[in-house]
Amino acid sequence: MIRSLRAGLLGGALLLGLAATAAQAHSPYLLPSVFDASDRTLVTVEGAFTESFFTPEVVMKSDAYAVIGPDGVRTPLTPTYLRQLAIAEVVTEKPGTYRITTGQRAGRVAKAALVDGDWKFFEGGKAPADAIDMQSITTADVYVTRGAPSDAALAPTGKGLEFRPITHPSKIVTGQPAVFEALFDGKALPGLRVTLSAADDRYADAKAPPQTFTTDAKGLVAIKVERSGVYQVQARHRVASAGPGQPGQSHTYALTFESLR
Repeated sequence: MIRSLRAGLLGGALLLGLAATAAQAHSPYLLPSVFDASDRTLVTVEGAFTESFFTPEVVMKSDAYAVIGPDGVRTPLTPTYLRQLAIAEVVTEKPGTYRITTGQRAGRVAKAALVDGDWKFFEGGKAPADAIDMQSITTADVYVTRGAPSDAALAPTGKGLEFRPITHPSKIVTGQPAVFEALFDGKALPGLRVTLSAADDRYADAKAPPQTFTTDAKGLVAIKVERSGVYQVQARHRVASAGPGQPGQSHTYALTFESLR
């Protein structure tokens, strides 16, 4: 079953073994005009940061925007940057699955410190004495498919934080588990906290908070959404400085997907 974007879908999500958590400010996302490109030879994708999915607030710039085609070949994209979002056009003439990605996007360096077991960022002179320099590294992905799904575009890059889909993103079905493997530099990442947010929550009677869950010992996580809609799944992984004078890194990975019955 292949998916096409349906505007106005509301959703909460039930995840296996999850608990509610506060939303992360200004989360990244990529959102295509359609997920099912069966009748399209061109798909438009927007990229932005937001606090309410999927309303763009801050443009997401990157020098590494690209599309990985059904043949596994990576082709650079040149987006148009507006003040609140980036727009890229992706040619989808060949059948199969396409992975649109921002690539690894290096952000600003800020002061960060461990507070109650979690990293917190500080502005200006508010940082505690034990704060260190931390650089943000952001990657956002989304998959679209024309015709039958294919697997070449799903192959991990082996660099930074990313999700390898065990369940094909174009085969996610409402009410059935979708499984992903969290990787860092190509290795499974157990114990990673992941959040999932639903689209268009501003239209819901009660805004549902994001859900959180954790990858298992093999880096795997299973997600089951009970309402059809568009979702963003996100994780962050921090690594220490590689050496004197080098900042630590805060890696964020975000994947947008659609679930239909």
